[in-house]
Amino acid sequence: MNQDNKLRILYSSNAIWTNSGYGVQGRSLLPRLAELETVGGRQNIAQFAWYGLQGGMHEWDGFRIYPSGVDPYGNDIVQAHAQNFQANVVISLIDAWVMDKVGTKVKPALWLPWLPIDHDPVPQRVLDSIADAYLPLTYAKWGHEMLNKLGIKNYYIPHGIEPSVYKVLPTEQVEAFKQQYLKFNGHLTIMVAANKGYPDRKNFQGQLAAWAAFAKNKPDAKLYLHTEPNTMYQGLNLPRLIAELGIADKVMFPDRYEYFIGLPAEYLAYIYNSANVLMGAAMSEGFGIPLIEAQACGTPVITTDFSAMPELVRYGNIVDVATKVWTPLEAYQVLPNQ
Repeated sequence: MNQDNKLRILYSSNAIWTNSGYGVQGRSLLPRLAELETVGGRQNIAQFAWYGLQGGMHEWDGFRIYPSGVDPYGNDIVQAHAQNFQANVVISLIDAWVMDKVGTKVKPALWLPWLPIDHDPVPQRVLDSIADAYLPLTYAKWGHEMLNKLGIKNYYIPHGIEPSVYKVLPTEQVEAFKQQYLKFNGHLTIMVAANKGYPDRKNFQGQLAAWAAFAKNKPDAKLYLHTEPNTMYQGLNLPRLIAELGIADKVMFPDRYEYFIGLPAEYLAYIYNSANVLMGAAMSEGFGIPLIEAQACGTPVITTDFSAMPELVRYGNIVDVATKVWTPLEAYQVLPNQ
């Protein structure tokens, strides 16, 4: 604690104005943390935005925001930021295996990595990275139990959504949105997933192939992919894949520029409300925010019986595992049965 017996928290993740999954969580979390008596206001919380801010410090809605350094995940400058802010707690929201001795670097502050577990077994690189953590925070029950089985004390704090945004919307408003933005009123499947990196963890290949088979004799069926379509983030060339599958005339994407600069959450809520089903049968998820966003909007989901995904399903279908896949982290993810 500082001299006023208040926590000084440095929160390390995507900038809270970004629309990434991590950014959205921070945007919801930090104002609520600031209201806690043990924190005592926004002046006692800062963010280290190693993604989303470069070149200088910034103030955003009462929070001090520290910029990135050279390392993409802030390993080179997190110590200096923690010291500058006089933090006594550092919370990071990112895959733990990209962190390098953060707990040691930020001492005497306490490091609480808020991390996903999305492999079986827990990769050794993850275990090595959190070895100097004061207390790991897991955001899925599955991850919580995986660390418990290894004798690693951790605390379960799940991700969440804003119920004022993600909810069932009036039918007439949804129909107007469909006519204005989608220009389509048939059977709509959606996928909300980052087209990023390889292996294809979101399983675009498998899910698009399965949907192509589903839609083969359904002229009124379309698929909306809320993602970057090209290889900007070392993902797949999705237009080429959908052309190969013969479904190019049935697939829609958001406006690429608007998606890049950030479509509002309200737009995504309308997309969920417009859909008949969300495809979320990934190879693995540390959580799976679109699964709960969709269900909050009354849309059923399809997901994989692995990692955190099945624990989030109340309204939808859980697909059996077809085979395990050994990844570069030297542990397994899976492919669902198509």
